[in-house]
Amino acid sequence: ENSPPSSTLLQKAMATVAVTFVVECSCTEHGEEVYVVGSHKRLGAWDPNEALRCTTSADRFPRWTSSPVNLPNGSRSEFKMVIRGPGGKKWEHGQNRLLEVSTKEVKMSVNCCWGQPGFNEDGDRVGELPGDFRRASSGGSERDGPLTRMMETGSSMNRRGSRHLCKTRNGLVNEEMSRTPSLLLIDFRQFHESAVEHEKELDAIEERAKLNRLQRKMKSTQLIERMAKITDTVDPSKMVMLQGFNWESWRAGGGDFYSAVGKKVQLFHEMGFTDLWLPPCSQSVAPQGYLPSQLFNLDGSKYGSQQALEDLLEKCHKNGIRCLADIVINHRCGDRQDAQGRWNQFSSGMQNRPSFTGVADWGGWAVTLGDQYSDGSGMHGPGHLDGRFDAAPDIDHRNPKVQESISIWLRWLRLQVGFDGWRFDFVKGYGAEFVGKYCSKSHPAWAVGELWTDMHYDCHGLCYDQNKHRQQLVDWINATGKKSSAFDFTTKGILQEACRLTQFWRLRDREGKPPGLIGWLPQYAVTFIDNHDTGSTQRHWPFPDDKVLIGYAYILTHPGIPSVFWDHIMDWGDEPKKKISALMKARRDSGIPVDAPVNIHCADDTLYLAEIGSPPGGRGGP
Repeated sequence: ENSPPSSTLLQKAMATVAVTFVVECSCTEHGEEVYVVGSHKRLGAWDPNEALRCTTSADRFPRWTSSPVNLPNGSRSEFKMVIRGPGGKKWEHGQNRLLEVSTKEVKMSVNCCWGQPGFNEDGDRVGELPGDFRRASSGGSERDGPLTRMMETGSSMNRRGSRHLCKTRNGLVNEEMSRTPSLLLIDFRQFHESAVEHEKELDAIEERAKLNRLQRKMKSTQLIERMAKITDTVDPSKMVMLQGFNWESWRAGGGDFYSAVGKKVQLFHEMGFTDLWLPPCSQSVAPQGYLPSQLFNLDGSKYGSQQALEDLLEKCHKNGIRCLADIVINHRCGDRQDAQGRWNQFSSGMQNRPSFTGVADWGGWAVTLGDQYSDGSGMHGPGHLDGRFDAAPDIDHRNPKVQESISIWLRWLRLQVGFDGWRFDFVKGYGAEFVGKYCSKSHPAWAVGELWTDMHYDCHGLCYDQNKHRQQLVDWINATGKKSSAFDFTTKGILQEACRLTQFWRLRDREGKPPGLIGWLPQYAVTFIDNHDTGSTQRHWPFPDDKVLIGYAYILTHPGIPSVFWDHIMDWGDEPKKKISALMKARRDSGIPVDAPVNIHCADDTLYLAEIGSPPGGRGGP
């Protein structure tokens, strides 16, 4: 017989695709095996006894791999995993996975992880888009159809008095949609505006998911350009930040502090907070998170799992609140020792993104020369202005490999996890120019640095003139290329002394301006009363407890970006929370700009009186 022409063989080959399943599963016991079972007959037609078998070995475990199975090109099949063994069958929990075979190649690999949603065709397992943001598909299953989704509370469809009945395709009553108001009661102008805004949100979230998949496969310059287009731009004049934790928060929530915070998000929104600063999220030697080790291992945090964190960020975003990650990169704890017993071997903690292999896997070369953890293989000693931190290895930020790893990690926190901005910890330990570089490489909505240096005292106590102290803040901000703001420690120090001693003359400098950073560079000044270090259970430099509300009366009526501490609204009872909320409302109603001029009429021992803004948006005084 004559052989078929090569073109015919190619067409037949292209009609099917050889699909190999790669499953990460570590929950099998002796004698058990992993199988892939699905709707297609070559996947067993949902019969686990006919399912596709996967195998592993001692050196490949927990990765299980199937033999190639030919599936029609252009086909759609649902599938999930099942474990078979002497004890019976154990099905994977959760919804079915959907596999769409559509490729010009003759083979493809499907990578997935037992019990976790989503899969990827090129090896990097990434999470699915949040369910509430997933677009409906005309060819989807009934659960994704247009009659099964309810409009969110607060949308333009949220009206009472609707009288209609919705049914699914199989004739059953859809109770959720039957409770949704009839289209006859909708203000279509408002509905259209809401739909346009929601469409923009969908586009941004889908773009973020796409960039997350591609971030190790495209040039960083192109990636950053595209990230800039989906960054939530910031109007500093409308910002009020909440520090969403204290020093003991890791003990709260039974190991799931993130979920505990999630229950308060609606309250934060109602109070008017625009930004939420969260604790360090990586695995850490210290439970508070400030001795980080495996940067990509968010499941090792004492505050909760990576999934719980992502859920919290998603909930904040739905309520119009941005989230800042606490970035601790001055130092890092090794998780292994070198041959001499020094803890200077670092692993990333990344488990399911093969393209991230080697990122943040460091050795002694990443430690500054002269550090007690250094093995002498590093490139640089500490800078002449760098502060010391003896509890962990100091990281050499002048090393290009370190810079690249940290930049990739920050982009991953933005694209995968969902953070919007950064709070840089202990920035006196490394050069301000690196903060600027990391911001340029990750494009946050905004950033703030903790430059906590000593104020100036004499034999009488705190000196009146603190210009040298606030000049350090200005110099640091300028050295970042103005990519980051700074906490206004100068204002905190002067304000708490003025309140403690009833010496309000301290609140006006020799030029008649506020004496802190807000008097010189208010648009880059983040004012605060206390934080997890100065207050909380550490109380290294606390504001007088009985004067805290006076302090808030000052920072919430003056220029700068105010930050409110968790304890003062969550742990001190309803009265302080109501008064702080009222001050925040007064700030919003007055429209005080971040750089509002301050006209101080009086600042003596017992009285402070100032007009804020031009024309004045309000009068303030403790």
